Amino acid sequence: MKKTIYFILGLISMNIFSCNEDKEVGIPIEIIEDYKFPQGNASVEANARIQEIYETYDSYVLYNYTQKDALWKQAAGTGAVQKYVISMGDVQYVDAMLNYIDAIWLQFFPPEFLKKGGLPYRVFLADSIYLDRSTPQMTRLILYNYMLNGNSVAISGMNANLTTMNAETKRARKLELITAMWDYYIAEGILDIPEEFYDGTDYNTAPELPLTEKTLDTYRKRGFLPSRYYGDNYAEEWYVYPSSWKYAVTNDLKSFLYHLFSRSDEQMEIYLNNSEYKLIQNKWNVLINYYKEKYNIDIRKIGNTTYE
Repeated sequence: MKKTIYFILGLISMNIFSCNEDKEVGIPIEIIEDYKFPQGNASVEANARIQEIYETYDSYVLYNYTQKDALWKQAAGTGAVQKYVISMGDVQYVDAMLNYIDAIWLQFFPPEFLKKGGLPYRVFLADSIYLDRSTPQMTRLILYNYMLNGNSVAISGMNANLTTMNAETKRARKLELITAMWDYYIAEGILDIPEEFYDGTDYNTAPELPLTEKTLDTYRKRGFLPSRYYGDNYAEEWYVYPSSWKYAVTNDLKSFLYHLFSRSDEQMEIYLNNSEYKLIQNKWNVLINYYKEKYNIDIRKIGNTTYE
């Protein structure tokens, strides 16, 4: 697809002049698109889906690109060169990869939101993404499941492992990518945070430490959730040391988003069905209602979705 724009050149308006005749004000200039479709030898169906995504959202989903396109960051460390590397995937898995990113990301956001920046300008489908911190003495690669870079995101996994990925891994990848994209949306102004979330929460008076059974109940009544879980039951709290309280406002919101993104309604009953945890319930509902009403995002669909 090509787009045509017109540049208006040489228009100067001054009070002492007037012009009564029509004049040509510009020459049409063709702007060539950044990438051509189809990109390569993916299936006809996969190429058609990618074309449709571009025509609908003005975003490129790419499986044939250069390192320079995808990753520009490079850092040097003492005694070793560190660089990010992206490995392109096998084109036979493009269909599966499109299904994968829809399952763990795109399905949770309405088309109108994706059109307004919810889908970054470029989405790079990759086999793997890693930071190479190797030295002459040893090979050291740090793997990534995704990487955000400006208005682009690269997502790894386009290989045979997609066909055998279990439900728990897919669930973990969903949480990881959704959390990263949500931070991106906030940073880019595509989403915002409801101020009502903070109403009624005391961020000035630090809770009592350590969080024993007695103090933990008081902590919950003040409206605070754990930061994460190990297994189904063991909760890790973000407030462990007095110094943690400096980040109470940020950690409070993050903990609620974590639960909204990853915990089912059944798992949340311990907090939502306890009449003494009214503040937790109020903050929970504020977030659900705000994103539903303003952006048409069903944030609980993210947490309640399961995989096979």
